[in-house]
Amino acid sequence: MTTATADCMRETPATKDERALRKLLRALEPFADLRSSIPLPYVTAFLTVALDEGKGVCAYARTMGISRAAMSRYLRDIGDRARNGGPGLVLVTIDADPMDSRRRRVFLTAKGRSIAGDAGKLMRKSARSGRAGTAAKAGGRKRKLMLRPTALLQPV
Repeated sequence: MTTATADCMRETPATKDERALRKLLRALEPFADLRSSIPLPYVTAFLTVALDEGKGVCAYARTMGISRAAMSRYLRDIGDRARNGGPGLVLVTIDADPMDSRRRRVFLTAKGRSIAGDAGKLMRKSARSGRAGTAAKAGGRKRKLMLRPTALLQPV
């Protein structure tokens, strides 16, 4: 193999970034299946809870670098009832803390665990297959993944 051929086969930083972005896009497919358009803060709030269940709203708000009120809104919307009174996404449940009834703790529901598991599987699968970008819909049709960033999240 010549040096020129070896250089062509090396992965460039742009190629690595592209692969990482494809993995991320593929892992977000389960969220697109919940709603055709899901706000990005809902996804990040869900993932924050999924990574460390059982904490209070304030702890998650600090982790995401947002206000307690905003985190509470996001958790309600991905919980059983949205703030507008309609049905929520039922991904998390907010329960009273058994040690302190004034505090609330957030846990994933069975549906939330399923979504988290599906996202993880797709992330691992995309690492092997390198495919991403669309989610299969019933009837074999494809649809684009649409995330709606309604708020910018600040780093902690």
